[in-house]
Amino acid sequence: MKSRRQNVSVARQTILGRDENFEPIPIDLVIEIFSRSPVKSIARCRCVSKLWASTLRLPYFTELYLTKSCARPRLLFACQKHRELFFFSTPQPHNPNESSSPLAASFHMKIPFDGRFNIISPIGGLVFVRYEQILKGRKTPEFVSAICNPSTGQSLTLPKPKTRKRIWGTSHFGYDPIEKQFKVLSMNIGDGVYKEHYVLTLGTENLSWRRIECSIPHVHGSKGICINGVLYYRAKADMFSGTLMIVCFDVRFEKFSYIKILKPTTTLISYNGKLASLVWEGPSYICGKRFEMWVLGDPEKHEWLKHTYELRPRWQNVLGEDLLIFAGMTGTNEIVLSPKYPSHPFYVFYYNLERNTIRRVEIQGMGAFKVNEDYIFLDHVEDVKLI
Repeated sequence: MKSRRQNVSVARQTILGRDENFEPIPIDLVIEIFSRSPVKSIARCRCVSKLWASTLRLPYFTELYLTKSCARPRLLFACQKHRELFFFSTPQPHNPNESSSPLAASFHMKIPFDGRFNIISPIGGLVFVRYEQILKGRKTPEFVSAICNPSTGQSLTLPKPKTRKRIWGTSHFGYDPIEKQFKVLSMNIGDGVYKEHYVLTLGTENLSWRRIECSIPHVHGSKGICINGVLYYRAKADMFSGTLMIVCFDVRFEKFSYIKILKPTTTLISYNGKLASLVWEGPSYICGKRFEMWVLGDPEKHEWLKHTYELRPRWQNVLGEDLLIFAGMTGTNEIVLSPKYPSHPFYVFYYNLERNTIRRVEIQGMGAFKVNEDYIFLDHVEDVKLI
């Protein structure tokens, strides 16, 4: 609170010093007005004057904007066209009715690449992207890691870890809500398991990787999810083993642990603040069948609670003939399904666990792009903080 008063008082003094002939607008009111404005308007207003630019960079304002953005989450889409990656977003519908009006997608930014790419689930408005790119003076593509803010259109290229290993396995993105720090966890492969583990903390003066120890031999098996400062991801004991587990990485203390799982998981989600997994009864996709949700009860005892749900046959007119996969779960406990093979027009489906209802939502504005079913992200928030 003290820092907020100091920041606001500085801005207020600047405003009062502009022109004594006009009654100044209180800075608190100015910040409140801007906090209700679209992100693109914030970007334009930063260019109006140094006063507005400094006001819109106040930590209090950026925190207020992020807090309000959390109350109006969005769907984030990563689409591919030729050798470019495009980010779009739409408001996340909250209408409990079985049908909703079409949503228009807004374009945010694009990233060129020259080969493969991978996107980690966004946290706090930031996205971790890893893609192949032909760097200056090179003939073959190399992997580049970057943090992107689709709301501001900014990206920050991360340095490469100094390691003798050339084969990198995977990376994860986590957030520590206590220290309010974003961290990237990266691992490389040796002898069939991850041998080296590195952590990079964002927001530090000199971005650098630190090697940390992991006493749990494993290889990565799925995309991760960060819940209350703990990063979870599915893994195997080694590349040749059928032993499955969920590895837990405490983002704040940078310590590893693991949880046993009873059966292979399809998608890791957050359910009422707890880790949960969605599992189709049958293949990894479904149309008109049952699925299970396993909710973690006691992580120390490796206890899971099972819930079974069924997509009713009478919903076939809503679901159509598409094979569906899990996109995830919203903060209001609605499971979102997307077509395994997206087509035009493009739809997503919301299944409400409590009401036992399903609704179809059309997404417009991305018809010319290839929507990757693996890169539909829920509860994305807009962050106006500059990287």
